[in-house]
Amino acid sequence: MNKFLTFVIVLISALAYGCSSSGSSKPLNVATGPVIASISPTSGGYGTMITINGSNFGVVQSTSLVSYAGVTVTPSSWSDTQIALVLPDNAPNNGNFVVVVGGVYSNSSVPFSLGGPVISYISPASGLPGSEVTISGQYFGTQNSGTYVTFNYTTATIKNWNNNSITCVVPEFANSQANSVSVVVWLDAYRYSNSYSFNITQPSISSVNPSTDNIGARITLTGQAFGQTQGTITVDGVTAQIISWSDNSVQFKIPKIYSGAGNKTIAMTIAGRQTNSSVNVAAPSVTNYAQATTPISNGNRITIYGDYFGAAGDIDSDRSVELRDEDNKLYSPAVTWSDTALYFDWPVSNDLFGTQTVYITITVGGLSYTFQVTAD
Repeated sequence: MNKFLTFVIVLISALAYGCSSSGSSKPLNVATGPVIASISPTSGGYGTMITINGSNFGVVQSTSLVSYAGVTVTPSSWSDTQIALVLPDNAPNNGNFVVVVGGVYSNSSVPFSLGGPVISYISPASGLPGSEVTISGQYFGTQNSGTYVTFNYTTATIKNWNNNSITCVVPEFANSQANSVSVVVWLDAYRYSNSYSFNITQPSISSVNPSTDNIGARITLTGQAFGQTQGTITVDGVTAQIISWSDNSVQFKIPKIYSGAGNKTIAMTIAGRQTNSSVNVAAPSVTNYAQATTPISNGNRITIYGDYFGAAGDIDSDRSVELRDEDNKLYSPAVTWSDTALYFDWPVSNDLFGTQTVYITITVGGLSYTFQVTAD
């Protein structure tokens, strides 16, 4: 055999033996892409903290990224074997996670099931339309143009919205006497929460104090569920002036009515809800009177005692005392008033030929009382 050919064969054999011999060389280290092994949890809603477990994610995130159903998600922490993130509000319904490292895509994770919002409780659990309530739960996301809350399918005004809490105003309802309504949180037309019951409180009056008084008198109603937003009160259908309003106490003035004295219906209306009671509207009445002389003469002081003349500040501009002598001449003296007594100086001219009968009419809010006095 040719010596050169023999040398070549021996050389090739030696190289082949050297390459196959253990310890004579190192195996090639081939780079491996990111691998997702598991995600935890596999279901939840917006704001859920999710952990992606796997390998070859890289020690730092750098330019690497995570996507969920094609939407890029910003992680809160990153290591070579674990990535933590919060599911954002713009995530689609259901999807898979993918990790991209250096342009190399991982396998897809198992599907993550995106659930709707969940209402845990509402505080307070009852109230009137117009009152503020807080809905607590999870997966509410953040407020946007597509999110809303309904009470029996009537949309509420939102005061504050975050992932676990929504503050809103209870809306008005077509059915003003509904006792219980259903509350639902909507993320859009297709994703919505469980239905949670909310009680609409019905107002009720427990006492009227005083139960009898004159027009213009201040009446206090006590009870429950009047609300913090002022409603309306009517007496015999006439709107009353409201002095003060709280959830369990309301004060108003008896308005001027035109159906005479007697028992009148009080109607309190709050946010479309009405409760009724009654008050006895009294005309002024006289029990007795005192005078400086008998019979009384011009310029003498006369004091008249009675009830329902009206306390100071009731209706000062709508009460009067009028005197009519035997010649039908009318007198309107300046009067000092209290609810149970009034006095004035006698304005009627003395009769030149003896005594005369003078008629005194006391009027409060259009209701009158007339009696007669013997005078000079």
